[in-house]
Amino acid sequence: MVFDKNLCMGCMNELDENGVCHYCNYTDDVPFLQSYLAPKTVLDNRYIVGKMLSYNGEGASYICYDTVAKAKVVIREYMPDTLCEREKGSQRIVVDSDCLAKYKTFMSEFVDMNKVLSRMRNLDHIVTAEDIIYANNTTYVVLDYVEGVSLKKFLQSNKGFLTWEQVKKLLMPLFTTLSIIHNAGIIHRGISPENIIVTTDGELKLTGFSISSIRTANTGLSTEFYSGYTAPEQYSCLDWQGTWTDVYAIAAVTYRILTGIVPLDANTRITNDTMPEAIRVNPRVPAHVSKVLAKAMCVKGSDRIQTITKLVSALFEPRNHMEHQKGATQTIPVQKMSAKNNSEKSVKETKMKQMNIAAVVTGIIILTLIIGLGVFLIYQILAPSGEDNSSAADVSSSVSESSMDDSQKTIQTTSAKPESKYGYGSIMPNVVDMRYETALKQLSEDFAIRVDYFYSDEIQKGIITEQSIEAGSDYDPKLKNELILKVSKGSELVPVPSYSGLTKKQYLDILDSLEIVYKTENVPSATVSAGYVESTNPAPGENVNVKEGEVVTVTISAGVPQILTKAPDSSANEDSQSSLNETDSHLSVE
Repeated sequence: MVFDKNLCMGCMNELDENGVCHYCNYTDDVPFLQSYLAPKTVLDNRYIVGKMLSYNGEGASYICYDTVAKAKVVIREYMPDTLCEREKGSQRIVVDSDCLAKYKTFMSEFVDMNKVLSRMRNLDHIVTAEDIIYANNTTYVVLDYVEGVSLKKFLQSNKGFLTWEQVKKLLMPLFTTLSIIHNAGIIHRGISPENIIVTTDGELKLTGFSISSIRTANTGLSTEFYSGYTAPEQYSCLDWQGTWTDVYAIAAVTYRILTGIVPLDANTRITNDTMPEAIRVNPRVPAHVSKVLAKAMCVKGSDRIQTITKLVSALFEPRNHMEHQKGATQTIPVQKMSAKNNSEKSVKETKMKQMNIAAVVTGIIILTLIIGLGVFLIYQILAPSGEDNSSAADVSSSVSESSMDDSQKTIQTTSAKPESKYGYGSIMPNVVDMRYETALKQLSEDFAIRVDYFYSDEIQKGIITEQSIEAGSDYDPKLKNELILKVSKGSELVPVPSYSGLTKKQYLDILDSLEIVYKTENVPSATVSAGYVESTNPAPGENVNVKEGEVVTVTISAGVPQILTKAPDSSANEDSQSSLNETDSHLSVE
């Protein structure tokens, strides 16, 4: 790809005539990690890749330049370093054969998450996906580039903390955005001052969305934790995570902003919780805010405030939750037993409940085993000797599975490798909702592509709606498998385009692109230059049915007609010339 700008690969600003960047200190001789994309790499024949900004267990982020939109962007490359590596001397990702199932599962989560986020472009306080690219046996997400600094750097340059009045104005829009994200089924799990950008307009934008596995311990990926902000349940793959996980993180961020210190790491708090309330660190923190933050940052998830909505309500409507209005009467119910007796009773009741639950569970397990064993023995007795005992084996297997815990079942399911009729070596990307031209560039070398076109009033022309090979399937590029793509041709009713100022060729090219059938006719014209369109039938703006092949008649100007006459004699010639002179004179007066 040829590009007319000389860009700095460090900041994507234009270099001066001497090739010097006046915005950053980046030079082309700066070393880069060979396992990641090299600066000046071009993706999708559109995006120029610059330096790598960051990387984690999910992949890497690069500053890039969009040559179509002529703007800076950030591109996120899915590349979990424990499951794959880059092919030497190539941009292509090679997946470890033993890790293929995990690689595909995590990539599917990566794509699905960003597709959901792309539909939230109306939200001003998150960085969302603008485009998704499938190439090099992986997936790339194009994100908006946001001018600003991280909240971490912002706080460092502002005495380390802010007042509650400042925090309310700053964080409220972010709280609202988080609530919307949660309703869409997305948990961030990485909210921290490093993933919050303070824009040049003084607003906050949340970035750093990643798949859940890199922010959960023992998942097979390199973990990314933010000390002080990562919730306790993220340090164990056995604990439930949910909206309360982000409640902990955003409360920890609020704690940091109000006190100027990073909260005690949650992994430490699990065994030794000595973290002071916010008001003890900074006496200017309102008492109700300090109590709410302590509740939102409980080590045990079930004891925590569960949703962002409830957190906002407790922080900003304290009279309804944490305090009584001044002068109001507080009603306290009369206790009929002492606190000690009540406590002892509660302990006894809890123990009895636990014992009852344990007894029930044990009984169910024993009963299941007895029934299974009984069925097996009955079959062994009744089954004729010499017959295939596969059914008995199935029963035995069923009993074993019934007594197996969920985690064991999950492991067995994951390890089973389905057969692929398309071969092995590469992974089929998801091209649904992609433009056909883009998919064709990416897949034409690997597949024999056949297109099934259809008309639609709802789906934009050129958009793929179905693919014959399911996304995530294994395939061998050498086999050149047939790939059928169902592509929209847009509405069958197409308005006739305007012809104003267009030549014959220019206008007919437009009709061809719209798949409008036409015929042409040439007519003399004293008002339209020769070779230009004079009129159409139907007129511009009227609809024609391209599915039925409705024809548009295009009238082309042949210019002013030339009249050839014979002069029979000199006198007639003179009369003719006199008449022409009179006409010319008339035209000049006009």
